Amino acid sequence: MLEEIRFGYGPRRGRPLAKGSVDPDRLLAQLTIPDPAGAAWDQPTLADRLALNATYAKERKSDRGVSPETSKAIKQLWAEDVQSFILRPTFADAGFVERLVNLWANRITVANIANKVSRVLQPFRDEAIRPHIGGTYGEMLKATLWHPAMQIYLSQTRSIGPDSQAGKRKGRGLNENLAREFLELHSMRTGYTQQDVTQLALLLAGMTADEERNRAVDPRNAQPGKKVVLGQQFDGSDPEAEINRLVAYVAARPETARNVAFTLARHFIADDPPADLVDSLAAAYLDNDGHLPAVYRVLLTHPAANSPERQKLRSPQDYVAASLRLLGVTPEDKDFSKLVRRLPPTLAAMGQPVYRALRPDGWPEVAQGWMTPPMMAARIDWAIDSARLAEDRVNPVAMVELALGDYASPLLKQSASRAEQRWEGLAVLIGSPEFSRR
Repeated sequence: MLEEIRFGYGPRRGRPLAKGSVDPDRLLAQLTIPDPAGAAWDQPTLADRLALNATYAKERKSDRGVSPETSKAIKQLWAEDVQSFILRPTFADAGFVERLVNLWANRITVANIANKVSRVLQPFRDEAIRPHIGGTYGEMLKATLWHPAMQIYLSQTRSIGPDSQAGKRKGRGLNENLAREFLELHSMRTGYTQQDVTQLALLLAGMTADEERNRAVDPRNAQPGKKVVLGQQFDGSDPEAEINRLVAYVAARPETARNVAFTLARHFIADDPPADLVDSLAAAYLDNDGHLPAVYRVLLTHPAANSPERQKLRSPQDYVAASLRLLGVTPEDKDFSKLVRRLPPTLAAMGQPVYRALRPDGWPEVAQGWMTPPMMAARIDWAIDSARLAEDRVNPVAMVELALGDYASPLLKQSASRAEQRWEGLAVLIGSPEFSRR
């Protein structure tokens, strides 16, 4: 049970529980075994979206304007992207996989701050993050750096080498956003200087959101001449290859290993993770050339993985998904469509409007970020509203056992059993601090 709580989205009503303690082999197998229940929530690819966007752009310039069919398709696509964010973790069998996707998509953040980003945001998660959670961190870094969503989000498409053809003609220059966040958040975090940021921005100048190849440097915008980043020299002879070489070099740095190690330990174990765990994860990263499954194995075999003390507060996404899994909600339920419409504002009230992280470092990974009075009040409101969905069809004591097993306190069991109505006992469970912890 602890395996599903700590490394997934909690037990699902109507499905057998994972038996025994945390099983590293069982969890790591999820990285390679197909998950049809999760794949049912797959969204259209970047290529599909670009085709739809091309149709929209063409129709917009026509005399007739945008057709109702195209307009509806675009609105429906965004609505389904939002649903996928909440419901894929609810229904997926591979909970560990979904946790990893959300972890790395949050660590290497792209947020919906403009319409152009929203149209390519879901493919960023599905095509730049998801395929690489079972590979090397370097490949994930490369895929995310080159993805159109990242380049649009951090204004890289407007970054021009000051000595380039376009720079001299237009009088425009560098934008250091992507260079800074790549070093500060996505990789090293420490061990670099402002000079490295500027030199990296010069190296990246001219990168474009080339939505066909997804990797291109416009020679008209590229900064000519030598750049030196972290002591490595780049002469501009092959900009694309040099950017990839820089990414590989940064991915192999001990600072990056440490940052990845801390990110994993803090996400799964504790806001202030054990120092020996972080050390072991960083060592595994370096020993295995950034191969993430080898690092995950160290995490899953550490004593903290089986500690009965659950120190992490579930994020709103985690909390809502765990609640829906516990309730055994299915798309066939009569009120399912109504429920789905309520989910985005519910997460927003808890502090996590879907795909709208307020900062480039993503959603909070520590409890303090989710514990303002309005956010906690929204959790209580959700506990009541979601419990009402079950009405009196479930035994709240049995639900406590399903949700928490031996990790439920006698007080919680007693409170659930003494509720006047069954749904009220279920609300006590979902609204309890114990259920919010993983």
